Amino acid sequence: MKNIWLLTLLSAAGLSAQPTVTAVLNTVEVPAGIQDTRLSPGIVATIFGTGFGSSASGVTVTFGGTNAAPIAGQVTPGQMNVQIAFNAPLGSTSVVVTVNGASSAPFNVTLLQAAPTIGYTAVNMPDIYTLAYTQVTAATPVKPGTNLIMYAAGLGQTNPPTTLGTAVTAPVQLASTPTMTIGGVAANIFSATYTSASGYQINFTVPATVQGAQPVVLSIDGQDSNAVTLPILGITALVSGASFLNTGTAAPEEIVTIYATALGSKDQITTGSDTTTAQGVSVTFNGVAAPLFALVTESDQLNLIVPSEMPTTGTVQVQLTTPTYTSQNFALLMNPAVPGIFLVYDPSNPTAQIAAAQFANTTWLVVPDSTAAALKLAQNCTVSNANPISSCGQPAAPGDYLVLYVTGLGAATPNGQANGATLATGVTAPSDGSVLYETVATPTIMLGGVAATPLFSGIVPGFEGLYQINFQVPPGVANGDAVPLTVSIPGATTGSATMAIQSR
Repeated sequence: MKNIWLLTLLSAAGLSAQPTVTAVLNTVEVPAGIQDTRLSPGIVATIFGTGFGSSASGVTVTFGGTNAAPIAGQVTPGQMNVQIAFNAPLGSTSVVVTVNGASSAPFNVTLLQAAPTIGYTAVNMPDIYTLAYTQVTAATPVKPGTNLIMYAAGLGQTNPPTTLGTAVTAPVQLASTPTMTIGGVAANIFSATYTSASGYQINFTVPATVQGAQPVVLSIDGQDSNAVTLPILGITALVSGASFLNTGTAAPEEIVTIYATALGSKDQITTGSDTTTAQGVSVTFNGVAAPLFALVTESDQLNLIVPSEMPTTGTVQVQLTTPTYTSQNFALLMNPAVPGIFLVYDPSNPTAQIAAAQFANTTWLVVPDSTAAALKLAQNCTVSNANPISSCGQPAAPGDYLVLYVTGLGAATPNGQANGATLATGVTAPSDGSVLYETVATPTIMLGGVAATPLFSGIVPGFEGLYQINFQVPPGVANGDAVPLTVSIPGATTGSATMAIQSR
């Protein structure tokens, strides 16, 4: 017979079963799903387990035999917050929780000299504020050169030393000097102090040379903090508008995507390549206005075409203008060509890199059967003799003629003449194909390691910045839903994607 009455009596007497410890984490608020196990003296740690009771009364916690301080009001049966003593021993040690005289088994942890951590708030933004104590968020980015306040944890001992349980009546200087980078650029820290239980305040200046949403990293005693994102007015990145790769590099006549802060609150899809302003937003390359065709504020994204007048080598300065600010110059490295393959999004496989390609003289997409199903497209286009202009998708087979859509293939002139004139900025290729703007350099296409011969490479009629490559799938290409596909131009980077191939 179980002595239920005895257990009840012991509980009523304030006694408890032996507590257990299952995890000890840095308690600083970080984005959901991320756990920080780094600990250091002075930091507030969250201990998970069982049998902790419901108050700090009767609870003792030690790290390496040195008492920590359970925080009143933050003790529950399965979780408690404690501040680790500043004089707790460094290195491998153990945590023991004692509740009403019953002690847990030792739980192994490692105490670092410092475990720098930048916290997040409930709005999932870092604990960074203006000097007026207004939080810096994506909706309220700051200018380069602004002085800001950051709250952090785990920066170690102070000078003079702080003792656990001693009230902090004035900020105390740190024993070691922290450093900070923003977007990889050193930031000036003009004050670093300990202000309250586990709380440190860092006052710093945003470097004048950085802009956009940039990572912030705090370092001290050889340890780096978690990276948080600081929204700064300006351009975050410029990438290929097809592959979203090749950061900071572009070619004339290439479709690119700019990510930036504070682009407004209303989207706009423009019509006509001569549109250079969307919702009061514009971009210049060395002072030349770029044609815009999409402003997507939800993703802080602007799609545009690099002016054709830009050089093919060296650096040009890109500047963003919005109704509320003008960015600093963003240095862009120019190349003769930067091939990028447009992609088809697969709802069933968001990480897939499926090349945007059609069967010649049709609107059928070259996609795996699973992608066609996810996109709710008809399948088996060839077997079913589908209407050439119907929505359909299937893998390609050796011998099929395809049209691949890319950007960044470099100079395109009438009939590909080496000394011919390229399209002027804002001018599209004739939609009737009366003049075909073909690339001066012939791209190299590799499909599953087998070379394919381009039959046409040039600007899509009626467009600017959008290129197409017509080719026939060569024999010998292996079947597969993700056969590697590359497009390269001599002396340039290589664009890559995948293509579905299935012999019929």
